[in-house]
Amino acid sequence: MSSKRLVSVGVLLLSIAGCSSSDTGADGTGGTTGSTGGSGPATGGTPGAGGTQATGGSGTGGLATGGTGTGGTGTGGVAAGGTHGTGTGGSGTGGSATGGSGGSPAGTGGHAGTTGSTGGSTGSGGSASNASFKCDNLSLAPGKTGVAKPTGAAGGLKVIDWAGFTGAVSFTFDDNTPSQLPNYNALKATGAHFTWFVVGSWLNGSSSNISGYKNTIADGQELANHTYSHQSNGSQSDLSMNESFIMSNFGVTANSMAAPNCDQSWSTVAPNVLFQNRGPCGKGIATVSPRDNTSPFLLPAYLPDAGESASSMTSSFATGKWRIFVIHGFDSQNGTYQPVPISNVTTTMSNAVSMGYWAETITNVGAYWQGQKLIPTSSTTSATWTLPAHFPKNMCVRVTTTGGTITQKGQTIPWDDHGYYQISLDAGEVTVQ
Repeated sequence: MSSKRLVSVGVLLLSIAGCSSSDTGADGTGGTTGSTGGSGPATGGTPGAGGTQATGGSGTGGLATGGTGTGGTGTGGVAAGGTHGTGTGGSGTGGSATGGSGGSPAGTGGHAGTTGSTGGSTGSGGSASNASFKCDNLSLAPGKTGVAKPTGAAGGLKVIDWAGFTGAVSFTFDDNTPSQLPNYNALKATGAHFTWFVVGSWLNGSSSNISGYKNTIADGQELANHTYSHQSNGSQSDLSMNESFIMSNFGVTANSMAAPNCDQSWSTVAPNVLFQNRGPCGKGIATVSPRDNTSPFLLPAYLPDAGESASSMTSSFATGKWRIFVIHGFDSQNGTYQPVPISNVTTTMSNAVSMGYWAETITNVGAYWQGQKLIPTSSTTSATWTLPAHFPKNMCVRVTTTGGTITQKGQTIPWDDHGYYQISLDAGEVTVQ
């Protein structure tokens, strides 16, 4: 067959591929010209339609004289550079997120010819679309950056303790006492996030205080439930009444509660309304470890003595563990229980941040702690889980792998150069492939 006819067929094939389009995959790119012709038929491979069909169009393989292969586009299927001929193979580029090889992270490029002396290079498929999950509990990140993505074998799934920090510390403030809001700017300046445990009946009718606490939410602080009437042996209705009060006045759902007077009887009431409860409190109280058996409805809290020093409170931090504080206020107004001077509290909070602890709200840390326990340590390439009742939305954990690509619900989870992937607990599943 004449060389003139070969050129005409190649032009026709390129024209067909150029007219096709795909909403989800980028056109595959043909391979480079082979250095020698193959022994295939002079007309090369079969032209493909490309475009939006289920498989990429079959473009020409190597021509007898070493032509370039033309890759097709496709949604699903193989993002291939056409069917290979017997000349030099073309290299192809797979489609994007949902194109390429069935929307998988790596499509296949053009196939090398069977007899050409130099086959084309293998094409690379597009990656799946990045995940759109929200991680409301992970707005704070540890200081290190520039950590390279793992490149080993796919597997090694592991949840990082305390979101990659030295440990965790949650500062909680009870009873909406008079000294809290006037000292808010000093608390905020520490860089820590913290939790207000509000008593509805003590705020009801105080519009200025309600608006004052509400304004702190945008800064990352939490409004949580300390019951409506602050009774030691309250009822579910008292707890539910405060839930409604918080939603009506602050526009948020209270996900955690603190038992009034640290009474442990609330541990049987809380599960009906919330996903966790701060329970026993005092000095010498325990810290919480990753994956330990502490009840989420009896979370222990350190209660400082009146006037306790920052050094004493800081010494209660524990590397690799979670310390919860309960503080009522900073002076003795209205009979505030065991007040601690504001400078002692803010110094302790600043110490937590500077020492690399995760200084975050009780709900955000608690959701991480519970979420980590839902993913078995034996899981290496996949895991599934079911969230407990009343678990807050948009909570995540941070994980590492030995390599591979992490997906959830068909979406690729991007690597964060702080040294982890952030996976959604709402998704209920994760895969490393």
